[in-house]
Amino acid sequence: MHRLLIRKPDAVILLLAGYFCLEFIVRMLMPHAMRYDESQQAFFSQWLTSGYDSQPPLYNWLQTAFVSVFGLSLAIISIVKNLVLFVLYVSYYRLARLVLADKLFAVIATLSLLTIPQLFWEAQRDLTHTVAQMVTINLFLYGVIRTIKTPSWSGYLITGLALGLGMLSKYNFALLAAATIVAVLLHPQGRARLFDKRFLVTVLIALIIFLPHGLWLLHNFDLASGRTLGIMEQDAPQSEWAKRIRGPLEFIKLTVVICLPTLVVYGLVFGKSLFGNLRRSNEWTRFFAAIFLAVAVLVLVLVLGIGMTAMRDRWLLPFLFLLPIYLCLKMEIAGLRSEDFAKRFIYIPLAMMLLIPTALLTRVTFPSLFGSYEAYNMPYAAFVSQVVSSEGKQPGLVMTDDWLPAGNLRLQLPDVPVMSMFFANLTLPYQWTADRPVLLVWLPKKGRDAMPLTLVNWVTTSLGPDYANAVARQADVGYIHGKSGDTARFAYAWIYPR
Repeated sequence: MHRLLIRKPDAVILLLAGYFCLEFIVRMLMPHAMRYDESQQAFFSQWLTSGYDSQPPLYNWLQTAFVSVFGLSLAIISIVKNLVLFVLYVSYYRLARLVLADKLFAVIATLSLLTIPQLFWEAQRDLTHTVAQMVTINLFLYGVIRTIKTPSWSGYLITGLALGLGMLSKYNFALLAAATIVAVLLHPQGRARLFDKRFLVTVLIALIIFLPHGLWLLHNFDLASGRTLGIMEQDAPQSEWAKRIRGPLEFIKLTVVICLPTLVVYGLVFGKSLFGNLRRSNEWTRFFAAIFLAVAVLVLVLVLGIGMTAMRDRWLLPFLFLLPIYLCLKMEIAGLRSEDFAKRFIYIPLAMMLLIPTALLTRVTFPSLFGSYEAYNMPYAAFVSQVVSSEGKQPGLVMTDDWLPAGNLRLQLPDVPVMSMFFANLTLPYQWTADRPVLLVWLPKKGRDAMPLTLVNWVTTSLGPDYANAVARQADVGYIHGKSGDTARFAYAWIYPR
């Protein structure tokens, strides 16, 4: 394979297409229960609206569009995810080609994404919005760099399109956009590009694209920000000094966690030549360095400004996944022959392309080997079949207290409206008759099978106080690929009108 890539670097696109086809096949071989982000997409596909929750709606719109055309299924959810991941890698390759003269170094940079755990592992399981954001970052930087190199109307249009879509992917895209402006201003031709009248078209296009969601955001700011701010302040120490220290330390720790595996791989492949040439630079290494530095400063200002004490690696990943391009730029400037290193490097991503699908499939097929069950092993299909057949009725509405069961139940009952108190702002019309009763479902905590208070309040408010004492039932259903006797507990209640 390395010989083919050396002769025809663009063959990396076919390699990536094959890999994500394999990932799709593996997902279809895995149990059809879903983790959080897949479940959220199945749930959100019931609506096409300007806003949903604490995340912008770009990925939700894309998923809903596919579901509206092809219907809801795990295959459609997985196709969209792997298609977006494929576009992420291909757009990264195109961005790398724009700044790297050597195509083979662009291949190395692109396949280096398979050395970032948050991308090669977590992105396959979750990270829907983050993956969409990284696609828009690639497109945005492609438009910016292309405009700097050879300004044209198409470059400004691409940049405006990517800027608008980026703000619809995740809100922290604004940090990347601001950092890029700094990098452009520091570039020798950058200031002229920013003061070009065509830049107004870039801004106008971005504003038009973001406007529908922006108006929603103005009226739902608490909903959009509340949960994220809550996560940022989790387990915060009482002392203000401790808060000020803990936030930056968390930022540094996560930066190391994300970057270290790639640096270790590069250290093994490039050896002393990597670290000996890090001081070399050109206009594009300085451009990316300015983005990294500006983002770091902005994040630290944000951390200190709002007293952030907790953050997640997925929040920083979109700012750090550009590291391989930066490192390959350094190697190219030093005059290193890409062919010499491709022979050693290529075996690492090829091995990952086999190990990752194998690990995903093994983890859920033999959960007893790992001492715990995955969300994939939850027997939602068996539970729904059991409670619906025993009751002899199709529900007119399924109501849950959380988003994980909501999307999974929606997948099993695609013709039934499903709502969740976790997203109480999203409602649907529903039937409530003797033939179409309301089905309440929740996953009980250990030792607490009673109906959650949020569901009790919904019943009281929406159906009437006379129904608040509905009888809760339990169903213990064997895990998918579980050991004999290992069961997952579901709690539920049927409510009929009187």
